[in-house]
Amino acid sequence: MKTISGLHLLLDGYVRDGKTLNPETICNLFDNLVAELGMQYLQPPTAVRVPLDPDKLQTGDDEGGWSVICQITTSHISLHGWPLRGAFMMDIFSCKDFNADRARVLVEEALGVTDCKVNVVRRTDPRASAA
Repeated sequence: MKTISGLHLLLDGYVRDGKTLNPETICNLFDNLVAELGMQYLQPPTAVRVPLDPDKLQTGDDEGGWSVICQITTSHISLHGWPLRGAFMMDIFSCKDFNADRARVLVEEALGVTDCKVNVVRRTDPRASAA
């Protein structure tokens, strides 16, 4: 029986201009990721606006922004962006290997990333024997 496995890329960062954290830019980024990484959509990106409330910037509550997600044949890509803070959190998960370095570069270029924490998690089958 084939084992289950995957690659999970997590990016938490800041952008030069919070205005780039908009549905058009993010959906174009998802299109480029899918095309360049050899992925295929099951469901194209859906963007949902979380109402902006600048007063919440001082409280620590979520001041709003955009949540964008798509389903790919091997899992999903998602991003939550806070334009007022110029911040985002994103994950790209696939049960098929992909070029995580290329994905990171595409994200950095599309969004104008200035600071980013990157985590690459190799997902492994709990039933697979350790080699």
